[in-house]
Amino acid sequence: MIPLTRPDGTPFLVNPDRIEVIEEMPDTIITLADGKKMLVRETATEVATRFHYYQRSLHVDSRFGGRRAYDPPTDHDPAQYEHPNRARLHPYTETTRG
Repeated sequence: MIPLTRPDGTPFLVNPDRIEVIEEMPDTIITLADGKKMLVRETATEVATRFHYYQRSLHVDSRFGGRRAYDPPTDHDPAQYEHPNRARLHPYTETTRG
């Protein structure tokens, strides 16, 4: 969802996947996929920028859990490597059961 502002100053959120057209003449009018039109304070460029950053945030989140450039090579012993943002995995044994 991207935050936008109505002409009276009240903020609201819009699902950017539903946006079909953004027109600026001189007010910015957003047309949604269902044909509903909304008048907003932001310029068309600002709405497009917010849409762009929303799309980028989706792609960044989809990489979570994958290998990163700062990860060690796969031939390194994982027991010797401790990354501060990842939990340390311990093998399940009878001694870990308590």
